[in-house]
Amino acid sequence: MQAEQATPPVWLSPLLRVLQSGPLPLPLERQAYWRLLHRWQAEVVLPLLAEALPEHVQALLTLQRLHQRAGLGLRGRVGEWRAALRPVLLPAFRRAYDAEAAYAQAYESALDYGQAPSNQAMIADQFGDAEGFARYYAQLSTEANAHAFATANAAASSEVAARAYANADEQACASVVGALARVCSWACATSTEQRMAPATHLAAGLQRLASQTHQHASGREAWINTD
Repeated sequence: MQAEQATPPVWLSPLLRVLQSGPLPLPLERQAYWRLLHRWQAEVVLPLLAEALPEHVQALLTLQRLHQRAGLGLRGRVGEWRAALRPVLLPAFRRAYDAEAAYAQAYESALDYGQAPSNQAMIADQFGDAEGFARYYAQLSTEANAHAFATANAAASSEVAARAYANADEQACASVVGALARVCSWACATSTEQRMAPATHLAAGLQRLASQTHQHASGREAWINTD
């Protein structure tokens, strides 16, 4: 008997919106959506991140194995997901931080401060000139803000994603899946202008796996990765 077609999960729309992707060929069973999400993470997202974060390959492999298991229906526990997600998300958020823009903004602010007549004597004594102070402050500020950004976001996202994956919690997944896809795109880009290239790759991979899943569920083709 053919399974009843499921309503798309609430997390699918924000994910497609971030990836700027069109609708998927929908699977027939409810759990097929989750299997698709985990396969996409294991086969598309994490290999792309591995290229950007080669020094974190072991953490990426640990998370990839969890997604592979979940793609087979073995969801795993919250603690497992939390422990695997955090070491990957921390460097991903750090790399995704727009340090160039943050540095430029901090530099301009510090330069204005250093050039103010009331500050010039102090600046000259400690930093030589206003530009020296601006470079020092901008570097210090950018590093501190990038660390805080990565630490806070990795901690929060790891907790929410762990609950989503372990419990197949659609609402929790909806609140984080789009943001994590965006972070992956930004972390894998070589510049701000090129952030759409990874997103295009992620979208194409999702569409490809969705087609395979749909074909398998329809009985027309085995659900395998033929790449």
